[in-house]
Amino acid sequence: MLPRLLLAALTIALAIAPPAATAQPARLSLPPDAPAEVATLLQRTLDTTLRLNQGTDAEDKERLRRRLRDNLQAALATEGYFTPVLTAAPADAGNGLTVAVQLGPRTTVQSVDLAFTGALAADAERMAALRAGWELPVGAPFRDAVWGTAKTALLRAVSARDFAAARIVASDAEIDPSSSQARLRVEIDSGPAFTFGALEIRGLERFQPQLIERFNPFRPGAPYDAVELLEFQRRLQDTPFFSSVRVEVDADPAAPREMPIRVEVTEAQTRRLNVGVGYSTNFGPQLELLYRQTLVFDRPYTLRAGAGIDRLRYGAFADLVLPPKPNGAVDSLGVLAERTDIENVETERAAVGAAREHSRRFDGGTIDTRLALGFQSELRWLADEPRESGERNNVVTTSYTWTRRTLDSLLDPRQGDALSLTGAVGVRTQSAPSAADNFFLYAYGRYLRYVPLSPRDQLLLRAEAGHVFADDTNLVPNEFLFRTGGSGSVRGYGYQSLGLPDGDAVLGSKSLLVGSVEYTRWFTAEWGGAAFFDTGNASDNLRESGLVRGYGLGVRWRTAVGPLALDAAWGEQARQWRYYFSVAITF
Repeated sequence: MLPRLLLAALTIALAIAPPAATAQPARLSLPPDAPAEVATLLQRTLDTTLRLNQGTDAEDKERLRRRLRDNLQAALATEGYFTPVLTAAPADAGNGLTVAVQLGPRTTVQSVDLAFTGALAADAERMAALRAGWELPVGAPFRDAVWGTAKTALLRAVSARDFAAARIVASDAEIDPSSSQARLRVEIDSGPAFTFGALEIRGLERFQPQLIERFNPFRPGAPYDAVELLEFQRRLQDTPFFSSVRVEVDADPAAPREMPIRVEVTEAQTRRLNVGVGYSTNFGPQLELLYRQTLVFDRPYTLRAGAGIDRLRYGAFADLVLPPKPNGAVDSLGVLAERTDIENVETERAAVGAAREHSRRFDGGTIDTRLALGFQSELRWLADEPRESGERNNVVTTSYTWTRRTLDSLLDPRQGDALSLTGAVGVRTQSAPSAADNFFLYAYGRYLRYVPLSPRDQLLLRAEAGHVFADDTNLVPNEFLFRTGGSGSVRGYGYQSLGLPDGDAVLGSKSLLVGSVEYTRWFTAEWGGAAFFDTGNASDNLRESGLVRGYGLGVRWRTAVGPLALDAAWGEQARQWRYYFSVAITF
């Protein structure tokens, strides 16, 4: 019995005893001035070699030393160190190895010879531009990765325009270890200059080929341009008519003139009904129905119709969107009817209008414009007064909106900015007490900037400003007056609760000014915390009313539709806490 107890006690003791420290098989000793990228590469090479040689016994130590030396030397050669000195010796504690690395001189580029044959050889200006853009110039450290990407970038630059069949016919990197110099040579055969021909369209069943022709930016004989070809594909893909699009050419050097452009599409469903259910602090529970039809009257018109209801409003709309014009502009016609009850101000509004929208890309972002002409009839009254006491405003308006975005992502931006400017002119169709009251001018701007402070830290700056030039705001529709407060504006106050007070109601005002600073720290890939400060107000005279302030803390959760925000904000002037739930989506 006693031996069994002793054996059990010994087993338990071994189980709870801390494990013996395992000796590191090998470690690196690098000079203090070793470049960071080189140190990282060598450590990764060491770890990989040891992992692939686990279980090496005493008889194989010499073999491990050779493998370490060979692998480390090969890694150093990719960074331009062709004459390093590697010394492997037992570690101080007697277990494992210490690999001392003396880098030696780093090979630099002594000369670069970029040769071009084919039709490109007759274009001296373009060859000069290609040589000026070479990514591994004379004097730069020779790095194998950069050598590879530089050749790829050069070929891409040649083949991006005119020369669709360009290819590298020779590339040499001659290394002289004794002088630590590299002589580089790349020869590219551009082949002939290609031009675009007619479209070859496949996959159409319900739509006519003229629909795709509307998007085609190329005339027969136009020079080949890979960027424009991708843009053509993107524009087709962005329409509601197709679920998939592929645009390509067959670059045959034997037939470079007017090569056909093959367009293969899969048509999308022509009818779609979506039901949306949501919740936000500003509007409460929300229900929305949206119907879309992409073939109307047997023509490629798009009908978008919908209806929605929430705590503050309900209404319906319908838009008829015409096919894009050759320059990308999109025209539409629309009708709208809605009723709202916000801060004890009730409105009924019916509107019809037409708009032209255009979007274009530039290096680093997009610019969107919208020109609209509309007529609306609005009835507005205070909630504690009869509907018949309200003021009827029938107004014809012309508005123009310009929006510039340079964001790295629309759903979850980390850096970049967005600026939107809107101007409008409104004219009343019924007589006003004075001639000056028959029209108004409206101006509004909003700016966002995302500043990455570190991989986990981010700063968001937001500003809004607006003013309506009118003698009597009672004669201006609510759409062109200003109120603020709530999520997305000044937190710590109710949704659109800042404006002109009128008893228990808050009316729209002439001027708006809002500013916000928000800091976010992402603790994990999905969860983060935020601290913010908001200030602003809406009033006929901001100097007299002043700006109110709100500040607080929040939680952020990254989702597929953008970061969800849960905020707790203290309204300094209101002297109360308010809580907000919203999806943080940029405009």
